[in-house]
Amino acid sequence: MQSIIDIGTVRSLAAQNGLTEMFTQEVIDAMELRRYADREAVCSVGDRLEGMFILVQGKLKIHTLLPNGKSMLVRFARPMSVIGDVELLRQYPVKNEVESVGDSLLLVAGRKMLLKEMEENTALLRFLLGELSHKMYTLGQTSALNLLYPVENRFASYLMSLFADTVGGHRVEEIRTSSLTETADLLGTSYRHLNRIVHRFIEEGIIERKKGRLSVLDADKLAMLANGNLYE
Repeated sequence: MQSIIDIGTVRSLAAQNGLTEMFTQEVIDAMELRRYADREAVCSVGDRLEGMFILVQGKLKIHTLLPNGKSMLVRFARPMSVIGDVELLRQYPVKNEVESVGDSLLLVAGRKMLLKEMEENTALLRFLLGELSHKMYTLGQTSALNLLYPVENRFASYLMSLFADTVGGHRVEEIRTSSLTETADLLGTSYRHLNRIVHRFIEEGIIERKKGRLSVLDADKLAMLANGNLYE
């Protein structure tokens, strides 16, 4: 994690993401800007946060740890997602692992400052209520997806969620095949079963494997398999 001390950049990112409509200038100027590298943890299970994280650039992966030691994917987060709003008022310990997908920029607002701001700032309260509602909705959706859908549909949803901001454009992101074991855990299946699905997707021209990486070839077929379900 790199802390960036540049109030001009903080103000610019806040304005680009609409934070000026929810926070006073005093609060924005007091925010800390942090850069997280690919796969770097933003917070981990059991942490007690002293502030709230606002994603202003990049992407985050959120997954929960199961009693058997494995992980299960909860969702991907994009700007303007918030981390720490659930834990804010009562300082609950963090329940999920949150890590950066590629480089990410997050603004961090201190807890005490936020609690004071919430006393009179109705715009901020509406924003936080909207975030909490979205999390409740997506938690039910992803729980149903993980429990009711076959692995091939879950993998398609995973790829669509991971590449949602690039598939269909000129640039297509890739996934390292070396990370398929981790992906299988996140989707609640075995590496062997997921690898069979990867081979089938390759044969059907949906994805391709090149130099140890997978990339999407046919976004329409992938979207059909995902059936509108995303981990978001």
